[in-house]
Parts: sequence; structure tokens; C-alpha cells
Amino acid sequence: MSRPPFLARLWARLVLPRSIRDAFLGDLEERFHRDRREDPRGARRRYRRQVFSPALFRLRREVRGMPLPPGASPSTASGDGLVSQLLHDVKFALRMLAKSPAFTAVAVLSLALGIGPNTAIFSLVDALVFTDWGVDDPDTLMDVYTLTDEGEHYYSYYGIYELLEEGAGDAFAGITVSAQYSGTIEQDGRAELVLGEMVSGNYFDVIGVTARVGRTFLPEEDATPGTHPVVVISDRYWRSRYDADPGVVGAQIRLNGRPYTVVGIAPPEFKGRVAPGIGTDFWAPLRMYPHLRPNQMGNGNLLITGRLRSGVTPDQAREQVRAVAARFNEQRPESRSTLELSGVTLGEILLHPNFDGFLLGVTGLLFAAVALVLLVACVNLAGFLLSRATERRKEMAVRIAMGAGRGDVIRQLLVESLVLATLGGILGVILGLGLSRALVGIQPPFDVPLNLEVGLNLRVLVFAAGVTVVAAVLFGLTPALEAVRAPVAATLRDETGSDSGRGRKRLRGLLVAGQMALSTVLLVGAALFLRSLQQARSIDVGFDTGPAAIVQVEAWASELTPEERERFALDLLGRVEALPGVESSGLTTRLPLDLGTNNTSFDIPGVEPPPNQNRHVLEFAYVSPGYFETMGIRLVEGRLVEPTDREETQQVVVLSREAADRYWPGESAIGRVLHRGGDPEDALTVVGVAEDAKIWSLTEPPRPYLYLPATQGSGFGLYHVVARGSGDPAATALTMGDAARELDARVFVSAVETMDDHLSLVLFLPRMAALLLLMIGLLAILLACVGLYGMVSYSVARRTREMGIRLALGAEQRSVVGMVVRSGLALVAVGGLVGLVLAAFAGTALERYLIQVGGLDPVALVSVPVFLGVISGLAAWLPARRAARVNPVEALRAE
Repeated sequence: MSRPPFLARLWARLVLPRSIRDAFLGDLEERFHRDRREDPRGARRRYRRQVFSPALFRLRREVRGMPLPPGASPSTASGDGLVSQLLHDVKFALRMLAKSPAFTAVAVLSLALGIGPNTAIFSLVDALVFTDWGVDDPDTLMDVYTLTDEGEHYYSYYGIYELLEEGAGDAFAGITVSAQYSGTIEQDGRAELVLGEMVSGNYFDVIGVTARVGRTFLPEEDATPGTHPVVVISDRYWRSRYDADPGVVGAQIRLNGRPYTVVGIAPPEFKGRVAPGIGTDFWAPLRMYPHLRPNQMGNGNLLITGRLRSGVTPDQAREQVRAVAARFNEQRPESRSTLELSGVTLGEILLHPNFDGFLLGVTGLLFAAVALVLLVACVNLAGFLLSRATERRKEMAVRIAMGAGRGDVIRQLLVESLVLATLGGILGVILGLGLSRALVGIQPPFDVPLNLEVGLNLRVLVFAAGVTVVAAVLFGLTPALEAVRAPVAATLRDETGSDSGRGRKRLRGLLVAGQMALSTVLLVGAALFLRSLQQARSIDVGFDTGPAAIVQVEAWASELTPEERERFALDLLGRVEALPGVESSGLTTRLPLDLGTNNTSFDIPGVEPPPNQNRHVLEFAYVSPGYFETMGIRLVEGRLVEPTDREETQQVVVLSREAADRYWPGESAIGRVLHRGGDPEDALTVVGVAEDAKIWSLTEPPRPYLYLPATQGSGFGLYHVVARGSGDPAATALTMGDAARELDARVFVSAVETMDDHLSLVLFLPRMAALLLLMIGLLAILLACVGLYGMVSYSVARRTREMGIRLALGAEQRSVVGMVVRSGLALVAVGGLVGLVLAAFAGTALERYLIQVGGLDPVALVSVPVFLGVISGLAAWLPARRAARVNPVEALRAE
């Protein structure tokens, strides 16, 4: 009784081919020995029934008609090597994928939708972060910054540049200075806004850049103010505006209304030091500041750059820079403020010391989002392949029975996954490049065009290849292991092709639940940023954000005298007020929530300056009468700027509420005096207090701010004219621009916009973050719903006979649909709950990027599960409805 029935074993050996005989009988006898301990007679009876069943003859026919598997091929057996095996596997994989074109198309498209966004984000990051500055040996170029008390890095004054030239010569072979500047170049009768840099004469020599055509600056061209109007233009501007004509060198262009001689063309790889993606159009000598920016030498917006001497380390250079600052502080023992300097080499930063942390955080956030999409796509495909492996389990068993090792079968299935991933990766790279170019094409709401060069390079290709391989392993390994885990003999005896057990059903369910969890995290993140954008729009900014027309005028670099500029500004205001539909207008040198800063120092009698400062440094703007009414800034106390405030009258100032409360708490600020620049003779008398307005950002606390009459010293250089009324603001702004050009063509109108256009600048980042995460989240839920639909469809197909029996026994179609939908939504509920827990942790990490929204915002945490439930219910209902319509007779005939 210890051996299986002899006749049955003999029969199997005679009928079965040798290639599968041993595996079949071995597994059968193993099961016999395991069962005989409990039921010897039953074990022998089951053995005979399995051997003498018709399935044995069907298996014999299938084996004889099946091609030899790659794992047992003659070439493999003879040891031709791994390369030939892999080539054979690839060919076989392509044949198998060609037999299932619908499956292959869905799989490749799903992968492309996962790999494409990853490639797009990496391509953007590569263009932005891993940019080549186009300078010689960037690791030995050091930018020197002025440090604040909080350790932030800021640009410096020209006097600090002179201090470093005198005292840091042992560390630097050369020191140069530059400043960003936007100007206008006139060509073909029109003026174009261009971005430039004003640089010291040794700038190109220090950073190691030589001209492509012509030359760079000579030392004498930066020796005296306003004497050498020469420029070097960029290669991009040269090609786009002059068709790469070398004859432009030596020709004159009109920069800010004055003739400048082009002396050289920069090389194409050098795009300036403004920022990656923002190309510089021209370079001019710093000493031309009287033409370009009259107050440049007194502004603290100069970037100081030094070239380290040979053998000097960055730490040694920083020590010498700090020593220069210390000697400067020793010479001013009576000063309350101290100068602190530090330096960073170009190899130590990505963009700017102050912004690198934020940039890395945003980059990490985007990569995490698109990585989750890729993971959803991989989980989706793993579910498809797991179902497909169930269909092919007999094929895998036959391969093993014919001599293929389980490792060979796993390798073959992984090669199929790799082929799928490669096809998806190729399509994903194409899709990613298209997406990256579309994102680059989104112009931010400022006039400087972006110039990010996205495209294929070695880094992008290596990244895409790595993502493809990771994806192949992620979605291919689990189905491959499951395919070879089933017992060979039991699988070969299975006639019905039914599912192999609860384990695979449970695994498919876990995959669907995992997809839903990941999609929930992404959708909650998108909802948080949408809520953040909504809150940003509702913030009280302290001024009227309703329809208004705005023009920006740059007159300070024109040939007009100060008196002519003032007359021009007042005449322009008069013309604007006379336009049809205009009800109020005003002028200001700085609009709220605009880029840049405008501050100066003040002494306030009886009020101590902040620590480490000699005076109070306050933001201010020059405004005209009517500005407060036009902008909707309310008067709190006293009066506003009036037409009678002139140069010859008392110098006055209007404070913000925060300034009055901070410097004279509990007292009236009217009649108080501020001394500009510490000069007792330059006194400003407070005549009014206005309500606070947001100056720099939407989230800033109230800050002290000063409003000075434009007719008491503004100079009318760069200013905005704002108008409100009953007409269309966009049309009114165009008319205002035309009016300015008609008054004097020498004055450049640099911007024509509406209030909505102006506010779009501060809303750009919240809007883009919400849009990107929403698109990524919807893509993830689309892939997850495809996975749910596929899982439910597969379950319906496997249960066709069951559905027919239920319907034949009188079950209603509604109950069948409900049964199928409930099974699908149960997985969605589990995945949604897990996803909400993960989203709570993710939301806490996102709070630093949100505006007045917490990471556990209840609206986001409630709306996403509801949306997910509706979409998922639809994905489960469609195949369930099809199952309920099955013909019971045909279903009962199904095997």
C-alpha cells in the first residue's frame, strides 16, 4: 500500500512523452504520499482517476504540438551562452506580444503615461539645475555675498567690491562685479524689452569667456562714467535678430534711446549669470550707469565674483573675505551695524544660496508625484500580467515539465516585461519631451522670456533607461514568480482553466487597493494646492483688486531732463484722466505685490533702530494725488497726498498703519518727523496714515511702508500709471500706452496690462502647483480605474458560469450587478482608507508650500474619497452591467 497503483503508473509512462513524464509523475506521487497517511484508499483512488482521465490525452496532444521552450532549446542545452539565450527570449517575447495586440497596446500606453511625466520633470530639472554656466572652470569662481543676521545671502554695494579688490588679492586672481538690468533696443522702428547685465571692464576676463566674434570690453571702457557706449550681445540675440550676420560687430544699435556700438558676440554656451533658463541679451560697461540706471552705484544689487588663485581653496578664500569684513568693522567702532561677507563657488550651488533649499524641495515634490504615477502604472500592469499569467499557467507548467528550469521561465517572463517596458519607455520619452516643451512654453507673467533648453542628452537618456528597467522589474517580477509557483502536475491536470486559488485573487485585490491608495495621496495633494490657490485669491491684500488698467513707463534712461520727465508724467496723467470711461487715475513708482524692492534708511527721533543697524530701513513708493482713491487704499488718519505737495512746500509722508503702530504705539503719528538718510535737514513730516497693503507677498505680515508725494523728488524715472473706470481695462491700457507714445516717442512704455495680469505674478506659482498636481492626480486615478476595470472584467470573465447559474436560478440582474460592484468597491474602500492615512502624513509635509491651508484640510480629505468613489464605482459598474446581461444558457456551456 506504500506505492501508487502499478498499472496506473505504467499507463502514464506509456502515454506521456518523456519530456513531461518525470515531472508529471513526480508531482503526482508526491501528492499521493502526502495524502495516503490520512486516507490510503482515497489516495490510490484519486491517483487512478487523475491518470486515467481524458485530460491525460489532451495534455499529450498539447505537448506534442507545442514548440520547444527557450529554457529547453537545443541552443541553450549546448551552452551557446547568455547572449544567445536572451536574444531567443526577446524574439519569443515579441511573438507573444504580437499575439495579443490589445493587451500590448494597453500595457505600452499605460507605461508611457507613467514614464512620460517622469522624463518631462527630469528634463526640466536637468535644464534648470544641471546647467552649464558656460564659464571656464566654474569650481574656482566664487560669488561673494553680504550676509544678513539670519544668514541669508544678498547682493552687495560697489563700495564692498572696492574693499575686496584692495584686501582680498591674495585669495583672488581677479574680482569682477555685475548687475542685472532690463533695457530697450530699438530695431525696425519699434522698441523691444531686453535683459542685460552691467559689468565691470574685467568681467569676461575673470569668468573666462572669450567673444565668438569681435572682442569683449577693454579696461578703459569701464574707467569713467558715461564715456564708452559699447555693448557685447548674446549669441541667441545675434541669431534671432540679426540672422547671425558678423557685420553687426562695429555697427550701432539704440539702447535706451542712445547709440551703442556692438564690439562683440558672446559664445553660444554663455548665457549670462542672471539665472538658468533666463538668457542675457547684452552686456554693457558698469560705468555707463548714467545712461542705463542713474542710481546704480548706490544700489545694493551688485553681484561680486572672484576667480580663486591657483592653490587657494574655497575655505581659504572665505576666510580672507571674512577678514576684509572684520577690518572694515574695526574702522567703524561707533557703528551699530556690522558687515558680514561669505562666498560660494558655482560648484557649490544649484541656483542661489537662498533658493536652493526651496528649489530642491519643489523638485523632490514633483519627482515624488510623478514617481507615484509610475508606481500606479506598474501596479496596474502587474495586475494585468498576473491575470495573463493565470491564463498561461499551463504553458508555464509544460515548459517546466519539458525540461526548462524555473529560473529560465522567470527569465523569459522578465524579458517579456522588459520588452514591454522598453516599448513603453520609448513612447514615454517621446511623450515626456513633448510635455517638457509644453511646460517650457508656459510663459510666466513677466516680460523676460524663458530660454530653457530641454531635449535629449546623455543624462535624460540614462534616467529614462533607468526608469524603464525599474518599471520592468516592478511590474514583471511578481507575476513571474507567481507563474512558476504552482505545482506542475496539478496545473497540467487542470482541465477547466480556472483560477489557481485564493492567493492570486488576493494578490490582484491588493494591487488594485494599492493603486487606489497611491491615487488618493496624489489627489489629496492636488486638492490641497487647489484649496491653497482658492485661499490665495480670497486674501485681503489691502487694496482694490477689481478691474484696472496699468501702464509702466521707463523714462529715467531717456534723453529727457528731470523737468521734462516730470512734465511728461503729469501730462500723461492728464490725458489718462480725460480718456472715455476713466473715473480715477494715479501714479506710483512701485505697485503692491510687484517684483523688486525700493527702500532707504531713516532716523526716527525717539525710536531705536533694530539690532545691528544704524538706522531704520523702510520700503517706500512715490505716489501722485489720486493714487490712494484709484487703488482703494483707505485713509486711517490725517490726509493723503495732495496736488499742493510740491518741491518748494513742506516735505511730507503718509505712513502705513503698521508703521504708525510700530513706531508710535497708542499715540497719533500725525506731525511726527522722519530724517531721511540720517540727515537732520532732510526731514519728512507725517501728514496721514493709510491702511496696510501687501507689498511683497500674499502671506507676509503687515509691514511698515511709506508713501511720498511724487512731486517731491521722485525723479519720474520708472513708474506705473493706474486707471479705473467703466470701460474694458485691457482696451483702456492699450489706449494709455498709445497716449504715452504720442506724448514723446523717446520714453519707453515697458508694460501694458490689467490688474488681473499684475496679480497673476503672485498667483503664478500656486496656480502652476495646483495645475500640475491636479493633472498628475487625474492621470493616476485614470490608470487606477483602468486597473480596477480590468480586474473586475477579468473576475467577471472567470465567473461567467457562476453568473449564468445565478441568473438561471432566478437572480435579478440588479443583484448580480450589485454583487460585482460591491466586490470592486470593497477594494477601493480599503485602498482609499490607506491612502487617506498616507495623505495625512504627506499633507503635513506639504504645509510649507500651502497658503492659509493646513495639511489636514477637511475639505480635501472629504472631497477626494467622494470623487474617488464615484469614478471607481463607474469603473466597476461597466463590466458588472455586461455580466448581468449574459445569456444563462451560453454561460452554462462555458468552460
